[in-house]
Amino acid sequence: TIIILKVFINSFILILHLIIFLIRKFTFMVETVGIKLLKDDVFLTVQDKLFSLLPNNVAEKLTNFKHLANLQRSLWGEILVRKYLSEKFFLNSEEIIFDTNNKGKPFLKDNPIHFNITHSGNWVLATFSEDTVGIDIEHIHNVNYEIATRFFSLKECNDLFSITDEDAKRRYFFNLWTLKESYLKAIGTGLTKPLNTFTVTFERGIITLLDNENPLANVFFHLYFLENDYKISVCSFINSFSPEIKILKLDDIL
Repeated sequence: TIIILKVFINSFILILHLIIFLIRKFTFMVETVGIKLLKDDVFLTVQDKLFSLLPNNVAEKLTNFKHLANLQRSLWGEILVRKYLSEKFFLNSEEIIFDTNNKGKPFLKDNPIHFNITHSGNWVLATFSEDTVGIDIEHIHNVNYEIATRFFSLKECNDLFSITDEDAKRRYFFNLWTLKESYLKAIGTGLTKPLNTFTVTFERGIITLLDNENPLANVFFHLYFLENDYKISVCSFINSFSPEIKILKLDDIL
């Protein structure tokens, strides 16, 4: 009787997971979550609790980090993905297994949800979709625009150098950079595909992509605002984005 009951409970859980997934499948939009790095003294007081949220083998690998900021970035990336999936699809942490493709892009084993992680400065972000997705965040800083002539297409360079206001030019540069990086992360090539082999333009809020090497009909972008000195872009193969980033606090995690 006990064995039959266990089988029934396990079957019920599997069916529930399937129902939840199918519901999400037809209502899914690209969703992005983020968290800000903790101050070192605060992080050290909760480090053990955060490690306890991860499978032992994952936590052990993270202990190799010597720099606290780098440790936090990797740790929060793991936690953001696991928390999202556990809440959306009732998965436990042990069921969430990461792997990488031949280009090094991480993906979830035995799970149809796509995700991508990015970090810069004090922020770590993760984005999720039912189709291919990529995200990039960059902290805005002074930049040598000769970089643009090396990595941007001719059209992108012409658009950039036509801007005379320095602050506007710098922001346009990081808009372009994050858009292009998010696309490369979405298609899974990383910088093995040169940035100047395709063109991204955006005028009056409309973002377009021209990639003769990899012509795709359905590539969509979304720019997010987080803080004034950051630029964030998400690229996906579905045109349905959450209106804003969901920001998590420590209390949301523990």
